[in-house]
Amino acid sequence: MRFKKSLTCIDMHTEGEAARIVTSGLPHIPGTNMAEKKAYLQENMDYLRRGIMLEPRGHDDMFGAFLFDPIEEGADLGIVFMDTGGYLNMCGHNSIAAVTAAVETGILSVPAKATNVPVVLDTPAGLVRGTAHLQSGTESEVSNASIINVPSFLYQQDVVIMLPKPYGEVRVDIAFGGNFFAIVPAEQLGIDISVQNLSRLQEAGELLRTEINRSVKVQHPQLPHINTVDCVEIYGPPTNPEAKYKNVVIFGNRQADRSPCGTGTSAKMATLHTKGQLRIGETFVYESILGSLFQGRVLGEERIPGVKVPVTKDAEEEMLVVTTEITGKAFIMGFNTMLFDPTDPFKNGFTLKQ
Repeated sequence: MRFKKSLTCIDMHTEGEAARIVTSGLPHIPGTNMAEKKAYLQENMDYLRRGIMLEPRGHDDMFGAFLFDPIEEGADLGIVFMDTGGYLNMCGHNSIAAVTAAVETGILSVPAKATNVPVVLDTPAGLVRGTAHLQSGTESEVSNASIINVPSFLYQQDVVIMLPKPYGEVRVDIAFGGNFFAIVPAEQLGIDISVQNLSRLQEAGELLRTEINRSVKVQHPQLPHINTVDCVEIYGPPTNPEAKYKNVVIFGNRQADRSPCGTGTSAKMATLHTKGQLRIGETFVYESILGSLFQGRVLGEERIPGVKVPVTKDAEEEMLVVTTEITGKAFIMGFNTMLFDPTDPFKNGFTLKQ
């Protein structure tokens, strides 16, 4: 049997959310940075993403990433994130998985007697500084991993969006945590955050994202290629008493994040901090729809002189960016060699979701 190509992957999950990491088998992907590589994949080789993410190799809620040699100085690995609907500029849960995999599988060497191993990721949104925290007495077993995310900020608050019945008027905050998020309380949608309500949450999230991108202009003031709201973060009261809130993030092709969403955690912390509701250094625990947890902290803040964002509809302000840290646990589930038979009619994937 002859195969057109093969790809080697590490299959993982972070707090319940899939992370399929492609480690080898890609052809040369041109680009002077990860954003250009992402654009090239999207425009010229999207069949790879479809074949890896969609059925029959994947499923409707699959998530993954391509690993590359880094381009930015100081980075250990380059990475481009993907889901069933396309590509993302940043992903927290998959960054935690990549940091874990880099240490546990020997992609990066671990110094003798190390307890914390730094792993810097070169992403389309910028450098993400990770740390793999090793279990005591081991050389490469990761107990959990932390990432210091790209600068995060509240972009615009109290944005009024009109949705069709039964939702009506909702008010959202738009914030950046590596991707742009529309952050909305579940009570405004009249839906409790539970697995039983998942299809309703997906429907409402997709409606909200579509309407925001139709009616609200967003533009990252320093990264021209980031100009859409990619994710809707619906939050409400927690189930776990350790958590401040519970959330579900809707993204891609009506996908629902099983983890608390790393970039969404950064966006939420940036929003709370800007509103005076989260102090620097204060622990913020976010719960997922599954009940898994991320621990977050705001490490610092900075005003960017001369760079303004429309924090309210009536006035612009100098951008206040925060540095956030997120900690979670990723697990390796298997090693996968994907084969692509040129005679297979479904070699490039399919979805039944409309």
